[in-house]
Order: sequence, then structure tokens, then C-alpha cells
Amino acid sequence: MTRAIVSIFIVGLSFGMGTCVSSCGPLLLSYIAGTKKSALKGLIVYFLFSAARITAYLILGLAVFFLGRFAQERIFAGALFKYILLLGGLFIVFIGILMIAGKNLDFKFCRFLYSNVLERDKKSILIFGLTVGLLPCAPLLATLSVVGLTAKSWLESVLYSIAFGMGTVLSPLILLVIFAGFIPQFLGNNQKIYRIFSIICGLIIVILGIRLITKVF
Repeated sequence: MTRAIVSIFIVGLSFGMGTCVSSCGPLLLSYIAGTKKSALKGLIVYFLFSAARITAYLILGLAVFFLGRFAQERIFAGALFKYILLLGGLFIVFIGILMIAGKNLDFKFCRFLYSNVLERDKKSILIFGLTVGLLPCAPLLATLSVVGLTAKSWLESVLYSIAFGMGTVLSPLILLVIFAGFIPQFLGNNQKIYRIFSIICGLIIVILGIRLITKVF
């Protein structure tokens, strides 16, 4: 089993070096830079996001282990998957709209949402990570299916999923996240320039959310 765990960890590393950068990078980097996170806060966001994503991998791996082919055919390709895709996409669009709107919102309810979703953002980051983890790309889905179908017990499935997830965490995204955290400092105290930059980041997140939603139809 140790050899299998190491092998799956290495597979996770390969995903972290490539697939995860392209799929998670634009979302995470836009969020960190657009919400004026420091390098340290950016790292905290990254690790919270990664923890939620690993949790999603555990859920998928266990689903395949207990449900087998039924999980692949009914969950990953069925109506449930589409609902998750739709809700995840809508949530991401919502975050992007809040970033575009900024702090100077006319309605108290909107200001409340901004301060509780973006400024106190642990919950939103965890939802981000779960959404991305539950909506894996085809190669990632194949890997998690192999994890669930080859595991001899639920514990093995958990260990394999964690090993794979930990491998994906060790990604060049860590360096990019640190860089994104320095961007607000580079822009200085010029609020107008940063406001424009924040709007651009929000638009990027909205577009990514819309792309998820369009996959439903």
C-alpha cells in the first residue's frame, strides 16, 4: 500500500505542476490580487482552498469506492453533477460581482454581503475549493475513479485521496499566489488604479463562473 500511496502522490505532483495551475490559477490569483490580500494572507487563502479541494477529492474517492460504476455514471455524468456545476458557477459569478461593485455599495444588504463574504472570506474560500474539487477535469476524474475502484477498503480510498490531494498542493501556484499578494503593494496607495485593477479581477472571476454555468447547457 505504501508504494501505491507514493505513486498516487507523484501523480498528484504532476497535476499540481500542470493541470491545477491552468484550472485553479486564474480564479485564485484574481481573487487574491483583487481583494487586496498580502503575500501571507494569499498563502493562507491558498492552503484553505487546497484543504477544501482535498475534502472534495475524499468525497469523490469514497463515492466511487462505495458506489462503483454507479457513481461514475449517475453522479459525475448525471443531473446531480449539473446542479453542482450550476450552483458553483453562480457562486463564483456572485463573488466576481461583489469584487466589481467594491465597498462603496448603495444598499446596506450589499455592503453586508461584501464585508462578510470578501473581507471575512474563509467561508467563501472553502466553498471555492469544494466547488473546484467537485468539478474536476477529465484526467482528474479518471484518477479519482482509479483511486476509488482500486482501493480495497474505505481507509485505503481515504489515504489515496489525501496523498493525491497533497501532491497537487505542491504546485507552482504557491509562488504565483505570493506574487499576487505583492501586487497591491506595487500599485501603492493609488485607489483609482487599484479600483480599476479590482474590477478587472472581478470580471475575470465572473467570466470563469459563466464558463462553468454554460457547461450545464
